Amino acid sequence: MIEQPYIKFKNIYVIPTFHSRIEFAKLVRTALFKVFPDVIAVELPNNMQDEVMEAIERLPFLSLIGYADTLNPKRMNYIPIDPGDSIIESIRIGLEHNIPIEFIDLSVSEYLPPSFRLPDDYAINQIGLNKFYLQISEYFKEEFKDKKEMLKDKTNLEDFLKNQEKFDKEYDYTEKDILREKYMAAHLLKMTPLYHRILLIIGMAHWENVKYYLENPEKVRDVELDLIPHKFVKIYNIRASDARFLLKEVPYHTYKWLKFRKKFSRDKLENIETLEEVYKVLNSFNKIEHIRKILLKAKYDYEEEFKEFVDLHKLKTLFQYSRNLSLSDRRLLPNLYQLLIASKNIVDDDYAWKVMEKATKYPFNDESDNYETMKMSMEGGYDPSGRYIKLQRHHPYSYGKEKDFPLKKKPEEKYPGEWRNEWEEGKDMTVSWPPEDILEEDYFAFIRKKTIKNLKNQRIKIEEFKSSLMDGIAIKETIRNWAFKKKIYVQNIQQIQGKTDTIVVIFDKDDGEIEKYPYKLTWWAEHDRESDMAFYATNPGDYVIGPGITHVEVGGLLSIFPALFLRSIFDSYMDYEYKDTKNKAERLLKAAIIYSKERYVAYVAAEPPRKYFYSLAGIKNRELLYIPIDNFSKDSLKTIKHIHILAGRDKRKIAHNYIFI
Repeated sequence: MIEQPYIKFKNIYVIPTFHSRIEFAKLVRTALFKVFPDVIAVELPNNMQDEVMEAIERLPFLSLIGYADTLNPKRMNYIPIDPGDSIIESIRIGLEHNIPIEFIDLSVSEYLPPSFRLPDDYAINQIGLNKFYLQISEYFKEEFKDKKEMLKDKTNLEDFLKNQEKFDKEYDYTEKDILREKYMAAHLLKMTPLYHRILLIIGMAHWENVKYYLENPEKVRDVELDLIPHKFVKIYNIRASDARFLLKEVPYHTYKWLKFRKKFSRDKLENIETLEEVYKVLNSFNKIEHIRKILLKAKYDYEEEFKEFVDLHKLKTLFQYSRNLSLSDRRLLPNLYQLLIASKNIVDDDYAWKVMEKATKYPFNDESDNYETMKMSMEGGYDPSGRYIKLQRHHPYSYGKEKDFPLKKKPEEKYPGEWRNEWEEGKDMTVSWPPEDILEEDYFAFIRKKTIKNLKNQRIKIEEFKSSLMDGIAIKETIRNWAFKKKIYVQNIQQIQGKTDTIVVIFDKDDGEIEKYPYKLTWWAEHDRESDMAFYATNPGDYVIGPGITHVEVGGLLSIFPALFLRSIFDSYMDYEYKDTKNKAERLLKAAIIYSKERYVAYVAAEPPRKYFYSLAGIKNRELLYIPIDNFSKDSLKTIKHIHILAGRDKRKIAHNYIFI
């Protein structure tokens, strides 16, 4: 049995709703084919119907309607024209199917209801609207029952309408709610004799009281429905980049909802033969599938840019972690904040940025100047004249704590191509970024220490204890032999003569037919705490992340510390000296052997070098020490695998806004 998408009261088919939630917009579309209403009544002020209709005609471009009781407002109420809102959806359906639309709400100024936490509306898919509403009604009774019961027969709508300017601020939000509910009930009472089937879309917190007044019509019989329009009503355009501040859903969900509506438009739905198939289509929109797509699309982009593979195990952990985060917050589906937390912790910040980009991208942006654009933020907005407008909700619902996203914000381009132009101008004067240099040098020092430690471990001799403990008891060997031989074994650690000043790290030999890392560079130390460095990497212009700031992936590198002014080993005039090398990785290794001042040369790679280089190292009185790259964690290797190049020293002043370490 299919759950009814409405609550029936006489000839009124009610959808008690949470505002700006797609699950309720889905109910509206389903109810249309079950009810076939003669009229649609919505909880919006009837004195700004023209502006709302105009803003809806703009969709998919986003709008915000500001209204106030004065020509020069200090604070405004607002109505977001959210494509995922059930009321906006019902109006769109009415326009598409030529169904009359009635705006039945009372507009009150300074309406600032407190927000309170409500459960995830995704539960409607499992338990249906009626059971969901019964559960929520119990919560509303606990929160508002006593006060509303006391005031609902005492608050006088006529006094409020006659003396609104004088007494408006003396009414608290509960009294204003009652006034609005009386007004909506009065409007519905005049509509019920005129229409056979009325589809009502109303806030879930209001329906019980509206129902009370419908059952007791004498309490609202003398309510006057004609109101003076507001003196200030204006439609503002909202940029696509600010969509996440206006929409209560993740913008990607809203974008998918718009595509879903277009795919199953009126004409296509009318061609479906059975109602069961219509309902199946209408219920096929699933936010879980969209969350999966966000994470997978971010994965593919991340792998393409950073050449880091997110394996199935990590992806499974990511899904589980985001699910557990949402459940711990008493939600069925993760919100954007929880997706970003999970992405940061399971993969890294770079992947979280990709998730952020995919989840918040809203592709519809109005480039015309037909409407003034309001800049949005988490707290409110600014109109084009620079006046700050505090954006208070028109409805008292909260869908989770609004936390700052756990990612540092990046500045945007002033105009398309600005960052690349800056790079092209200064690409011949490349420098590194000092804070990143410090991390790299620390990691190089770690590799040098690990090399010597590995060498010491290889040169430990285990001997039977005779007269001296030497360098300590060999615990493992003693335990292994104690049961049979009853003997103690000791360690004899041989002293290492020499140090490591030169290291070579190879991530990819790049010896295939297609060159992956065509950019070759030698960097000299700027001070005595830096090493000379040579590397090959991806082209720096491929990924410009800021004005004259680019990200590159390193295929292989050479580091020598202390610096000795390393020659430009990749220049063409050096080809003769390196004619015995087969690829760029071997070129780095030979340079390491030639220019090393200390005995040991560390070589970190997936496989050891050719025997030729061991012989070459011996001729130069050097010893080549191979360490498998798997001995280092992939996450830690990113410190030296992914670096940034700046087009000039002047970019160092602003690089911190674009490079996050």
